[in-house]
Amino acid sequence: MYRRLLGYLRPYRGRLLVAIVCMVVMSACVAGLAWLLQPALDEALAPGHHRYIYLIPIGVILLYIVKGTAYYGQTYLMGWVGQRVIHDLRNQLYQQITRQSLAFFSHRKTGELMARISADTLLVQGAVSTAVTSLMRDAVSALFLLGVVFYQDWLLATIAFTVFPLVVYPIVRFGRKMRSATFDGQETLGAMSALIEETISGIRVVKAFAMEAYENSRFQRLTDEFFRCQMRVMRVQALSFPIMELLAGFGIAGVLFYGGVRISSGATTPGSLMSFLAALIMLYEPVKRLANANNVIQQGIAAAGRVFAVMDAPIAVEEPADPLPMASFHDAIEVDRVSLHYGDGDRPVLSEVSLTVKRGEVVALVGRSGAGKSSLVNLIPRFMDPVAGAVKIDGVDVRRLASGELRQQIALVTQEVILFNDTVRNNLAYGFENVDEARLHAAAKAANAHDFIMRLPDGYDTLIGERGVILSGGQRQRLSLARALFKDAPILILDEATSALDSESERLVQQAIDRLMEGRTTIVIAHRLSTIRHADRIVVLDHGRIVQQGRHAALLQEGGLYRELYDLQFAEQ
Repeated sequence: MYRRLLGYLRPYRGRLLVAIVCMVVMSACVAGLAWLLQPALDEALAPGHHRYIYLIPIGVILLYIVKGTAYYGQTYLMGWVGQRVIHDLRNQLYQQITRQSLAFFSHRKTGELMARISADTLLVQGAVSTAVTSLMRDAVSALFLLGVVFYQDWLLATIAFTVFPLVVYPIVRFGRKMRSATFDGQETLGAMSALIEETISGIRVVKAFAMEAYENSRFQRLTDEFFRCQMRVMRVQALSFPIMELLAGFGIAGVLFYGGVRISSGATTPGSLMSFLAALIMLYEPVKRLANANNVIQQGIAAAGRVFAVMDAPIAVEEPADPLPMASFHDAIEVDRVSLHYGDGDRPVLSEVSLTVKRGEVVALVGRSGAGKSSLVNLIPRFMDPVAGAVKIDGVDVRRLASGELRQQIALVTQEVILFNDTVRNNLAYGFENVDEARLHAAAKAANAHDFIMRLPDGYDTLIGERGVILSGGQRQRLSLARALFKDAPILILDEATSALDSESERLVQQAIDRLMEGRTTIVIAHRLSTIRHADRIVVLDHGRIVQQGRHAALLQEGGLYRELYDLQFAEQ
């Protein structure tokens, strides 16, 4: 998985190579500073060697200048590369999510997906940029300092490194614990994001049922769990440092003991021992940082697992490799023996459904809740694919058409109006770059929306807030109808748009619907049977099957499920 993460560095090899060169230069400067201690102590500070008093300080200053320049270069370049990797990863993840079919979102929470894009990718950034920087820089520094240590005294170096095999065990052990704790923490963070999103979007219901305390307790349980996961992470990080320090202390103590014996016997000089000790102490620092880098990498791998789980989710609705060109709709929509289910073990949502809708025809779909009405119409714009059968437009299977061209032929108006936190103009012209103002105003007037738009503070440039929060239900629905009118598509899919409106709003919306349906092939999902009396054909679904078809009067006379639904709605009358 980490190899897959590092693959995102490939497009930026040039900058990465320059950053590595800077790291090598900086590491060489660190080793050079340790090496300069020997001539500084043995020659520059000894009597009779006055020329070194000037040269060595100048050398130290030059080394610090080069080191600082190299540090700036590697820090900036690796920071840039890290940000670009996250930029690419987030874009790919977002594109993958938007490519998924509606079935993908039926069992995933919005807040959970948001956490993958935001929180998880931040941890991945640390693994890709910060940890890679530390791995390269500290590994190269360790190699240079190893050279100085063995150059000064190979026997002392061997003594010092007897403890190094012991260093590997805590690094590996703590890395596993870090990955496990981080994965659990990110799972809990995703659940927190999902709960926040649900609570805020449903805040009116929460308050109406006085459930604030209940929601607070749910959130507190998640924050308690996240706290426990974070403390597991902190425990691992806190243990890493003292254990590494203790092991380093054993090595330095051995060097001091044996080095003191060698100085007293005249086998080495104090300058050599001090240079050796300085290099050794400097060497333990990058080794400790490597342990911390491993912790960061393990956190990143845990987060990457969650990110890649979404990115690797199969695309249920794939674009055709060689799509057929699509002309403007002119003949019929044909649903040919279609079956559909959302999960392997679920009962079918649709079973062997066949239906033909001719150009210019108005067909209404009715039935009990869960009969499969929405699932059926979702197949036409190819929001999902059937498990058997085919949906054809003008005789062509929609799976052989480019989804963008297919959906240009279809306008969709749903009962749950979706508006964006943008201006009225941008919501009405959604999907269009060049907007004809006259045509936009005409669409708004036809939807009975122009007058209330002009009464808004900035007219068509008014920001309407998230989901159109500043507008009433009727106003939002009329904007949705105006958007469909502006698109001017030949096929219209219309979910019942008047069920939640007051009488005045319903009258205005129904007028707009009548104008929208003129000259279009319309499929209506009907909840109020009074609104579909004049449909060319009414199709009755029950348990995923078509059980009746015909005009309103004929179906009433026939009896069956349609008559039952009609009598339920109009019992009082």
